[in-house]
Amino acid sequence: MSVHILWTAPGGAALWAAALVLTGIPVGCWASSGLRHARQRAQSVRISPTQFPAADHAIRLLSARMGLPCAPDAYVWPVAGGQRAWAPGHGRRRYIVVPGDLFETGGGVRDPDALRFVVAHQLGHIAAGHASLWLRASTAPGRLVPLLGPSLSRAMEYTADDHAHAHCPEGVHAIRLLAGGTRLYEQVNMSEMAERARTDRGLFLLLYNLLSSRPANTKRMAALRDPARPGRVFF
Repeated sequence: MSVHILWTAPGGAALWAAALVLTGIPVGCWASSGLRHARQRAQSVRISPTQFPAADHAIRLLSARMGLPCAPDAYVWPVAGGQRAWAPGHGRRRYIVVPGDLFETGGGVRDPDALRFVVAHQLGHIAAGHASLWLRASTAPGRLVPLLGPSLSRAMEYTADDHAHAHCPEGVHAIRLLAGGTRLYEQVNMSEMAERARTDRGLFLLLYNLLSSRPANTKRMAALRDPARPGRVFF
């Protein structure tokens, strides 16, 4: 009876619709994160002391340095045509995914410092709470707003970069992987690219940066070159 009264009262239908939306957002985020986690568990190679031991050691060491209660699970995901790593979560579980391009054919690490920086960046997302269900649910409506959603993602990337630089400054050159890939990154002049963040201008370049969910490589390199200054989220 009380449900019927609320539904038929003035504005009752709108209230119920709002309640369903507010309930559906966290449920939807929880379900999608569960499927993503299941995909990694079913398809990916899990990093352990016996599989990619150097990466496992780096993850455990950096997790302890960052004050995480425990080292998250980690998986290697083969990526064709570029670098990709991420740090999702499901419920209370946190895990990171490391691109297979960071390893040699036999399983050795191509560049140990670069690997540690990539791992520290992903752990930085976890330490900053970016993998939290409630953060993702509460920011989901804002992510649908043009310019606002991408700006939030860019700010998160800068925050994770700050964590990585603080705990693994010797691996900061790993950011060059985003521009040159594993085969060419050693030829990338980080200072030259960072300088272009100051000199390159143009309407469409500005628009591209505002619409992108990740900071431009030039801007990220500039922020890492001068970590005392905050990363440029907008301009």
